[in-house]
Amino acid sequence: MSSTSKDRPLRGRPRDPELEGRVFDAVMQIYAHGGWSALTFEAVARESGVGKSSLYRRWDSQQTLLHAAMKARWLPVHNIDTGSLHSDLRELAQMIFDNRTGHYANMSNRLLIDAARFPELREVSSPYMEETVLQARAIIRRAAARGEVPSSLNHGLLMDLVVGAVNNHVLTTPPKLRKEMQRKAPSFLDELVKIVLRGVEVR
Repeated sequence: MSSTSKDRPLRGRPRDPELEGRVFDAVMQIYAHGGWSALTFEAVARESGVGKSSLYRRWDSQQTLLHAAMKARWLPVHNIDTGSLHSDLRELAQMIFDNRTGHYANMSNRLLIDAARFPELREVSSPYMEETVLQARAIIRRAAARGEVPSSLNHGLLMDLVVGAVNNHVLTTPPKLRKEMQRKAPSFLDELVKIVLRGVEVR
């Protein structure tokens, strides 16, 4: 997804990675727990310890602030490219699992609910999610180009099998079994990827 002027800090102001890191962590924390209505510049300034004036100099709206935080902290699928479909899917499965069980576990549900209510949020979240899906499907395209899977393979279906299975596993595990789920996650994810690839004629 090409960046726009709203995605970038204002010209002439050097980036401060430490400041941005604190801000992004605060944005994700606030949004995951409180949703769109809780994500204000006042709340982010308070949580991050960064003055509101510094926030406004870098981001001109809640939308651009959340967009920047998501790109930096949430589902960096574009980083997955090991040269092997098995390894790529294993990393993807781990990323989804960590996303669903970590500090920002409520992000997905919050975005689905808020995007239906707030058009201004939908303008940010929808393109981001579409780009994330395309990045995930690119894993399959690269595998097909390497000859690991048939070129006719349904990219979306394979992604649904992996991502859907992880999501379902996390969402349907009772609270009393979540510690055990976390402990067994590596073996579960290994087995999941093996079973999925066994059905698509991986070469």
